[in-house]
Amino acid sequence: MSNDDIKEQVLKDLKSIRDKLGPEVLKEIELRMNGQVPYDKESARKTVELFLQGRHDQGAFAEKVLNALKDKDKT
Repeated sequence: MSNDDIKEQVLKDLKSIRDKLGPEVLKEIELRMNGQVPYDKESARKTVELFLQGRHDQGAFAEKVLNALKDKDKT
């Protein structure tokens, strides 16, 4: 098998794999290749919840965070 044949087969295999992936996955791969990490809303929410659960201020800080988020949404 020549180098051109191998290259052609690899390209064909890559196209086949790409066709099986959804557009969201391809976008995430592209972001990661460029050194960017896509935002994962669910993971971020869980991280914040765990952080807030560890605080012992009867929810005062959580209330400040929620109010800041509401204010940000208004602008």
